[in-house]
Amino acid sequence: MSLFDSFKLGNLRAKNRILVPPYHDGLAQKDGRVSHAIYEHVMRLVRQGAGVVILNSAYVTQQGKSHSLQLGIAEEDHLAGLKNLVKHIKAEGVIAGVRLSHAGAKTNEKICGEQPIGPSAINFGKDYDLSRPFDSDDVEELCLFYSHAIERAEEAGFDFVELNGAQQQLLDQCLHPRYNTREDEYGGKLENRLRLACEIIQAMKARVENRLMVGYFFSIHDKLEDGFNEKSLKTMIKTLEKAGVDLFHPITIHVMNKFFESEETLLEWVAKATDKSIIVEGNIKSTQVLKEVLAIDKATMYGIDKALFARPNWFQFLQKKIAG
Repeated sequence: MSLFDSFKLGNLRAKNRILVPPYHDGLAQKDGRVSHAIYEHVMRLVRQGAGVVILNSAYVTQQGKSHSLQLGIAEEDHLAGLKNLVKHIKAEGVIAGVRLSHAGAKTNEKICGEQPIGPSAINFGKDYDLSRPFDSDDVEELCLFYSHAIERAEEAGFDFVELNGAQQQLLDQCLHPRYNTREDEYGGKLENRLRLACEIIQAMKARVENRLMVGYFFSIHDKLEDGFNEKSLKTMIKTLEKAGVDLFHPITIHVMNKFFESEETLLEWVAKATDKSIIVEGNIKSTQVLKEVLAIDKATMYGIDKALFARPNWFQFLQKKIAG
């Protein structure tokens, strides 16, 4: 397959496999609304030829806001700017997604308005406050926050959402045995550490009745020394798939890094565990690396690094180097 081939994603057709991932998370207005900087950044890449774009990590509730200039999808006031941006993205024939995020313990009361919640009592350092372990009432609220967020995403015109299960955000904290020391149904074995994510996914899918695809963004490299192995990865993929995940987005330090003492990349391991669409990303900042990952031929979309997007006439450059 070619990077420049059109392809079907759900019921939609994308014009090519080039994906713009969210890598500028501090450009929103202080109240979480879309800023002129976000609009200009996204539209520049869209107009030049990208096929799919995922908007910045958007907080689903004030409680889960991680920094002061983070994009929001938590309030009705956030909708107008999102609608306007999505309308212009789609006018260029581009598929639009948004990453939904909850900071969990990786925030502070000054930013999120209350003591942060996490799977356990966690303190990520001097810029953060000690979290309190979430309880059953919090779980119920979290499912509602994410359900309302996917409703807003649908109303804004997005084609899919992606849960942030990486970047030490709440769902990533739940998965990590060093941060999740619970002894109830949300801690211990892998399936329990994924339980909150699964309940949120099920609540979201029920709310929009499968009208929007749900993706899952995740990282495993920081869990390898705690025993996360190929069997863990397969269990994780299958558990999330059963909950309703439609596409997977693994992120790694470098896309061509080998995993589990094998000669296979994370992309290849994920592809062995699922037939769902896969977004590949991880330091793709040269055409040489892009050619290498294209040769694996297991990804549906290719999340390119900002270094390539920063080149003048990047789309023509890629066409010349990759297609030529």
